[in-house]
Amino acid sequence: MKKQPSLDALNPFMPGAGMRPPELVGRDADIENVDRMVARTKLGNLNQGIIFSGLRGMRKTVLLLALQDASSRQGIVTARLEAKGDIGTDWDMLFHEIALATARVKSLRLRRKLASALASIDSVQFSFLGVGAGVKLSDEERRRTNPFRLELMVESLSRELAKANTGLFLFVDELQEMDDEPLGALISLQHKMGQEGLPFYIIGAGLPNLPGVLSRSRSYAERLFEYRTIGQLPDSDTAEGFQKPARANGRPFADDALDELVKVSHGYPYFIQAYGKAAWNASDSNPTLLEAVRAGEPEARRELDEGLYASRWQRAKTSGREYLTAMAKINGDEPCDSSAVAAEMGKQPKEVSMIRESLIQLGLVYSPEHGKIAYTIPGMGEFILRAAPTMGQTYDGRR
Repeated sequence: MKKQPSLDALNPFMPGAGMRPPELVGRDADIENVDRMVARTKLGNLNQGIIFSGLRGMRKTVLLLALQDASSRQGIVTARLEAKGDIGTDWDMLFHEIALATARVKSLRLRRKLASALASIDSVQFSFLGVGAGVKLSDEERRRTNPFRLELMVESLSRELAKANTGLFLFVDELQEMDDEPLGALISLQHKMGQEGLPFYIIGAGLPNLPGVLSRSRSYAERLFEYRTIGQLPDSDTAEGFQKPARANGRPFADDALDELVKVSHGYPYFIQAYGKAAWNASDSNPTLLEAVRAGEPEARRELDEGLYASRWQRAKTSGREYLTAMAKINGDEPCDSSAVAAEMGKQPKEVSMIRESLIQLGLVYSPEHGKIAYTIPGMGEFILRAAPTMGQTYDGRR
């Protein structure tokens, strides 16, 4: 007799970075928007690129993956990468992933045309750089000519793809991390391809400071993209995120249990997975009752601590942890004045400006407006006040 899988094995909820939930709820408008981009691209009409920004744990990575899959299924050539903030790595990944995307094209005829377009790039003549035609570029020459080679690559590919009534969509996660040089080159390239009427579009995702990063790189970036904020889900979508996969796997939540899950998850997609997983594992009845949800809450908090908070807390230096703790003491999880944080630490704003900047570079905080500072991770303040003292934190307020 075939052994039946355990209830734990049937658990549809799975928290984890970039892991796809069983239901991508609340993002229908974003998916429909990209479907329109695909349709317009096939008709030869121009689009803007799209920039998604939001706190960590909002499943922006999952959304990018879903959008890439949807675009690919409709015949768009897609490439995807995660920016690393290292100039060499970011350049290498751009060239590698775009070239790899062309190799995945199903049409042999089109794939050969794209391969031919790529083959000519390394030997292109950059007379103004002293590189002759037909000469293979050295490593140093490749570094100096990266922006020009990327432009040639994308323009050549886009012209061939336009003839085939398709285009190239580049999906970039953690875009705010990209090194300034390749980032600026990409924005400029998006601008030029729009002027040329060629079907190349960047669809990027990152932290709330991403729009500001793009506009500082190129002032016209605000006109090149449609900016969409990925935030908390409304209660109806949150409830669906719990109930739909639970019901599909044969063990739905009772009404009061579902109400409690909606309440404790605050509409954060990552929280839905953590609390859903814990409640499912704690349940010994069908439907899952309120008692199981409450019994699973400590395990869900542990999952969130390990999956969202602890590693990021440990990434900060002692001075950075002091700054993060001061933020939590002042205003919990809400944004607060930078000057108030300095005062809480017993210092002048100028004395802590470097600490603040280092935390921004680490992606732990961002500035929602001038003079304000906020966590990039929802619930970080609550975690610090609840759990940080057990993790070796020694900061005890003003000194």
